[in-house]
Amino acid sequence: MKIGDVVSRISHNQDIIFVITNIQGNIAYLRGLYVRLCADSSLEDLVPVDEAHLNSYNESKLEYQKNLIASYKKKIGHITGKILHLDSDPFYLTKCLNLYKALGLYAYGVELNEALMADQILEYIKKIRPNIIVITGHDSYNNRGLEDLRNYKNTIHFIRTIARIRSQYDLDDICIFAGACGSNAEGLIAAGANFASSFDRKNIEAFDPAIVAIMVAITPFNQIVDIESIYNFSKMQKGSIGGIESYGKMRLLVR
Repeated sequence: MKIGDVVSRISHNQDIIFVITNIQGNIAYLRGLYVRLCADSSLEDLVPVDEAHLNSYNESKLEYQKNLIASYKKKIGHITGKILHLDSDPFYLTKCLNLYKALGLYAYGVELNEALMADQILEYIKKIRPNIIVITGHDSYNNRGLEDLRNYKNTIHFIRTIARIRSQYDLDDICIFAGACGSNAEGLIAAGANFASSFDRKNIEAFDPAIVAIMVAITPFNQIVDIESIYNFSKMQKGSIGGIESYGKMRLLVR
């Protein structure tokens, strides 16, 4: 095994495909290829993913991108929402920005540690003037009590960032998606997010925050964003992401 190898874990029934990012002694450090998950594992627990399986996996993951592009092309003559995407992980941030670019959507990406987001968010809003904000990165739940925010790695940082936004902008000014794998979604919604993960405390995929932002961006300003359409374009399990009734940000271009 070496850095850059594509692997899965025997102990987890090879459920997630990872890339090895570092090796220290007998421990490999892993990043999910599509799932927003960083993990570590003993080298003995890892098996390489064969090229045929990886190609098939990649093709299935790219299918919903094609569906999104097809849906977006129907919006010619419309002005879509402007996205500000904060992400602590440059690997997943780049994936999401490439998806926005493929769709021709305006999106400004910022790589920023979760603990710093609350202090800097208002400056980025003044600079970019978005009407959609994604607040994501990494999070986790330790299974010691759903309601105690101390049991989540970064949920409290997401909540503070949301609260800072809501101190100046209401629910209809800026649509917020917040959360990552295992976040306390209820707490994020209570703080003022329109959409959040993860109600089932499970992993979300790399594109899931972007999928929500895209669907808000291409939904008309006088229509409620359809949660079913979000799930149709994503590989996430139904029930993972949810939120409150929120209007889209697309407007018809008249001339």
